[in-house]
Amino acid sequence: MEKPAMDPESLARQLRKPEGEDGIKVGLAMNKSNAAIYNMVLDFLGLQPADSVLEIGFGNGYFIPALFEKEPTIRYTGLDMSETMVEEATRENRTRIAEGTVELHLGVTSSMSFPDGAFTKVFAVNVLYFWEQPDVALKAIHRVLEAGGELVLAIRSAASMKQLPFSEHGFTLYSAESAAALLEKNGFSVAAVITAVEDAKAPQGGGATIQFENICLRGIKI
Repeated sequence: MEKPAMDPESLARQLRKPEGEDGIKVGLAMNKSNAAIYNMVLDFLGLQPADSVLEIGFGNGYFIPALFEKEPTIRYTGLDMSETMVEEATRENRTRIAEGTVELHLGVTSSMSFPDGAFTKVFAVNVLYFWEQPDVALKAIHRVLEAGGELVLAIRSAASMKQLPFSEHGFTLYSAESAAALLEKNGFSVAAVITAVEDAKAPQGGGATIQFENICLRGIKI
């Protein structure tokens, strides 16, 4: 007998912090549901030779190889608060971890212990919604970026997310304007904002077909 789908609140909890067998399944589903927005980020990051990159919320690490396809000389560090996802990503990227080009860490943004100015670029895809204290998280990111370093945040617009029942449970939603204002409040100059509308598809958790509006913002540390 097929296991019934998760209720919206349970799905929201797993999207925030995937755990156990259900978390692994949600992580695999996110590989598909996040493909378009992640591809958007890959172009928007503008990776340069020898960039030191921090990704916050890497999930099961499925998209890490795509960064190296864009620029093979980067050094990648990942931070995720899900032990399940760290384990999955470690298994999927074990060769690069052994080579020393990938490091994966368990932890939360607000209390990460990386040195000041350690990274040229920091990015996060569909993570901003979950920061209970976004000012604290952004100040922590500001600290670990080098002078003039770049933060790229990718989210789906509030209007898009409101179509999803699980977004009522623990998600803080943003428009492009409100996300940009948050960056500017916390020591970043917003250098670029781009949007794109995905093809219509059935959302994770089921329901009517919808179209997501994806937003990418680039903030420069000032």
